[in-house]
Amino acid sequence: MNEPILKNNWERFRAHVDLDIETATKLIAPYTQDQVDELVLLSEGCANTNYKIIFKNNPPVVIRIYMRDATALAKELEIHKLVSDKIPVPKHLYVNGKCNLYTYPYAIIEWVDGKLMREVILTKDEKSISECVFEAGIYLNGLRQITFPQGGFFQEKLSIRPFSEEENYLPFVMNLLKDDIVKKSLGSNLLKQVYDLVNSHSSILPNETECNLTHADYDPANILVKKRNGQWKISAVLDWEFAFAGTYLMDIGMMLRYSHKLPSCYESHFIAGIQKSGFQLPKNWKKQEKLLDLICLLNLIHFNPISDRPNLNRDVFSLVMHTVENWESF
Repeated sequence: MNEPILKNNWERFRAHVDLDIETATKLIAPYTQDQVDELVLLSEGCANTNYKIIFKNNPPVVIRIYMRDATALAKELEIHKLVSDKIPVPKHLYVNGKCNLYTYPYAIIEWVDGKLMREVILTKDEKSISECVFEAGIYLNGLRQITFPQGGFFQEKLSIRPFSEEENYLPFVMNLLKDDIVKKSLGSNLLKQVYDLVNSHSSILPNETECNLTHADYDPANILVKKRNGQWKISAVLDWEFAFAGTYLMDIGMMLRYSHKLPSCYESHFIAGIQKSGFQLPKNWKKQEKLLDLICLLNLIHFNPISDRPNLNRDVFSLVMHTVENWESF
């Protein structure tokens, strides 16, 4: 697939940190004194930096350097504790959020064998795609069942700061549509179409008081899979730094963002996984998830002007256009 799909041509938010063996040895010293034989940059992701560290004697680990948000390390650590008996996540072996050894917070995390689900999906093999996304649906249903008393953003120890009035779904998207970067990126015609769509269908936005653990970046670029007994299984769900107390419908929207460019089994088996245990999605789930993902897409445009990240900006523009043009079919 040569066309933009599954974030495979997006520019990074920041350049990777250049880590040498001497510095890596210093950073992993509180965890192990074993000799570092090799560092392998894991190039996926758009913000943080991850290296695979290969030792002389011990199993490999990952060093994850948090470049975007200094609080993300503590949040990911708490979320991993919360979900570890329900969702496969890598173990934290050592964390340093004090920045006393390095410029950024970092963590030593177990190395989980597998490949990105995105790589499997891009093979176009429908059996493999179906197995992967069915698993993703099962685990998303697990996230749906981790609930909170109110919606909002996680603070220390996963305490919740409730959404402000402007952070609720409708005010938030309406403010985005007034943003200069969004206006310039969409152009006047598409901007008006998006405004009219949101204004006409705001009643189907979910209630902010009904909330569960929302990954907020749940897509094949953040999920590792591995074959077991001839079937693809999820080995780890990664990158929880954007997680908040929100709605599972947003995670559905992110997973299905590119479904129109993929075989039909991608969507059907993902939804089948969500509903495997008997849970039934609401009647308007498709329009709801598309409307929530539209909010996410506009927010991406706001933070990624075409002058800085043209590939990302134009890909997101095309996704917004697709939502508008195909709304009645959802």
